[in-house]
Amino acid sequence: MNLVEKAERKTRDRAIVFYLLALCLLMSAMTSPQHLDGASTRLIPWFVMVGAAALNLTSAPFRLWKWNGMAALLNDETTRDHRRSSLAAGFWAMLLASALTITVATFQPVDAIMTGRIVITAGLIAALICFSTLELRASR
Repeated sequence: MNLVEKAERKTRDRAIVFYLLALCLLMSAMTSPQHLDGASTRLIPWFVMVGAAALNLTSAPFRLWKWNGMAALLNDETTRDHRRSSLAAGFWAMLLASALTITVATFQPVDAIMTGRIVITAGLIAALICFSTLELRASR
């Protein structure tokens, strides 16, 4: 298997992992308790997952792989365009989640931690799903 075929396989694998990461973020948001006692210790795993998702949506991980030539194939022009589109989708999802959270908060109080988790999770899920879908479409 040559380098191009390996890069195509890794691209598909990355898209599947991003779908799974989006599912984990959604499950984390749905199963979080309403009232967080000791919020800092319960938020650490969520912050790690959010940080990993956000870092993987950037091109930062590819800087580690420059030594084998795979980075240029995994971070080509099409992938960079998909990344820009997915980050834009995440931005709009965060705006929509913020607006909906504000609307809900006018009728029933919403905790600030929960509001932040909803907004960040919505944006990352949208960005991850958008990026994965575009990458899988391009690999067909």
